Amino acid sequence: MSRVAAAALGLLLLVLVEGILQLLPIGPADELFIAEGQTYRLNPHAARRFFPHQYARLAPGQDRFARDKTDDTFRVFALGASTLLGFPNPAQTSFPNFLQAMLQDAYPDRRIEIVNCGVTAINSFVLLDFIEEVVVHRPDLVLVYAGHNEFIGPYGAATPFVQVGTSRSFIRLQMLLQRSRIYYLLGEALYRVGRWFKGDADAPSFGVHLVQREIYLGDAAHRRTEVHYRENLLQILDAVRARGVPLALCTLVSNLEGFYPLRSQNSAGDPRHAATQFERGLRLREVGDVSGAQAAFAQARDLDAIHLRACTPFNDIVREVAAAPGAWLIDVEAAFAAAAPGGLVGDEWISEYLHPTVRGHHLLARTAFAEILQRERELGLVGGSGARLRSYAAYCRLLGYGLRDEVLARNDLILLLRNMPYQQRPLTLLHRLAHLIDAQLRALPQLSYAQIADFARRGGFAFLASIIAELDDPALARALEEVAAPLGFMPQPTSSSSP
Repeated sequence: MSRVAAAALGLLLLVLVEGILQLLPIGPADELFIAEGQTYRLNPHAARRFFPHQYARLAPGQDRFARDKTDDTFRVFALGASTLLGFPNPAQTSFPNFLQAMLQDAYPDRRIEIVNCGVTAINSFVLLDFIEEVVVHRPDLVLVYAGHNEFIGPYGAATPFVQVGTSRSFIRLQMLLQRSRIYYLLGEALYRVGRWFKGDADAPSFGVHLVQREIYLGDAAHRRTEVHYRENLLQILDAVRARGVPLALCTLVSNLEGFYPLRSQNSAGDPRHAATQFERGLRLREVGDVSGAQAAFAQARDLDAIHLRACTPFNDIVREVAAAPGAWLIDVEAAFAAAAPGGLVGDEWISEYLHPTVRGHHLLARTAFAEILQRERELGLVGGSGARLRSYAAYCRLLGYGLRDEVLARNDLILLLRNMPYQQRPLTLLHRLAHLIDAQLRALPQLSYAQIADFARRGGFAFLASIIAELDDPALARALEEVAAPLGFMPQPTSSSSP
């Protein structure tokens, strides 16, 4: 038998085995949506194949939509990563939920469906893989808020996961192979063998601390990531436009004045030193030069060598693609800058480095709502009115978000910030932690006794005591005791690994 014939036979056997395995119930389903009766729901394992076994990300949303779309339904698919999940705040406070409530108020005669397809840590490569499954379900609009994870998500230049090369074509081939059952079984076997050799040692927990590679603004890896992002967005646009559906692309917002850069290139004092630019922004803000401060803070973000926040070139790409036929822009960055004093987006609007606060999610939803209202005719809507919208507080009540949720989420935020992978914790971070603890101590007495007891049972007081001990802040320690003691709780510092 010739080599060509042998190779062809081997390939045929592989195809045959793959075909048989696809028919068997082996491993989790790869489809983005799973049919259940007369509805579809988001498959929690849809993004599993993009991550190593130990870091597999679930799609926690349980949004359902009808298999047979009715004539009065206005259906939007929202695509993105952890921002769409409300992280680090409760999931019900994410902007897709605010937006659905707003649209339902504005168009009471229509059935509004916002299908939230958010999955933590994914990027535009994953969205490109999802998009063909989205467009077959008759969306009236596809909305994308994504771009912060281009470096650190699957296939990114600084991803902490397995890298498969830098060629976009090779990455796309890899994504195709990841749908294979043979590929899945080989991956499972390698994972189990690795676990057997390593014993019971656990992999490091998932989080930003896994990101180690530094990439600098303007270097080859940075430019290549920009190219991949542009091409992925353009291909997503092609898929959506082919169905006659508009694509709404959102610019990205991040914390400018409240988040100190994680890593800096060159030495302190150099104009391309991220921390130097951030400190410059603080000084300019102090003397009232808010435009200069805004520019310095933006430069500090762009120069941060650990790319957790989308930098200026990525918003430029969003605006460029959104100018193409079939796409339109939701300028979230501009809306946040307009809402923040002097355009200095900080802790009021962003929880930590890039995820909006609950009020920030409300603003993001209002921004998207305003654009939809302006384009209602194009979308087949009629008679919408912004006058029907409720207040921020009313929407929070509607979504089931109250002071107890705020308090529990604030402890989670304190832990998240405390664990940010700084080589040395900056003063701005220490001040932020102290400010958050002070906010907790002012909020706790407003809860019911049962809610406070639940907070204590979860280790909330002990966690605050441990963080205060780390900060070495006697005033906060006394304040904690003054709050806890009258309620019958005497907090003792414990491990600060959980709230």
